[in-house]
Amino acid sequence: MDSKKTALNVAGVIFLLVAILHLVRSIFRVSVVIGDFSVPSSYSIVAAVVAFLLSLWMFRSLK
Repeated sequence: MDSKKTALNVAGVIFLLVAILHLVRSIFRVSVVIGDFSVPSSYSIVAAVVAFLLSLWMFRSLK
């Protein structure tokens, strides 16, 4: 595997892990507060979809 394929594979795995963590946060209703702002769990659902799509993009670029 050359370095570009390795980088795409690593990025795909990282994006997939981020997507899973966002889904876990959304399912278990973990509260996140940044300063005075309470981040709604619906933001995590959107972030999970975006991260999953980025992960798919990385894995498809490997082919």
